[in-house]
Amino acid sequence: MEPKFIGKAKLTKQGQLTLPQEARHDLNLDASSEVFWYEYNNNLILVKDLVNPNELIDLVFTKKKKK
Repeated sequence: MEPKFIGKAKLTKQGQLTLPQEARHDLNLDASSEVFWYEYNNNLILVKDLVNPNELIDLVFTKKKKK
């Protein structure tokens, strides 16, 4: 899967962000969903499911093999 640009979000004075509608739709997120943030090499990584930080890099940056 290639990286896909979804959009941008502006941080409010209260420190809140709005996740773009396309991302919420693509990830099947609703108002009761939780997402998880990780920081890696000065980048934020948002994931739908909680993952072991030691496995995060492989999960995000390793190309999946085709079956």
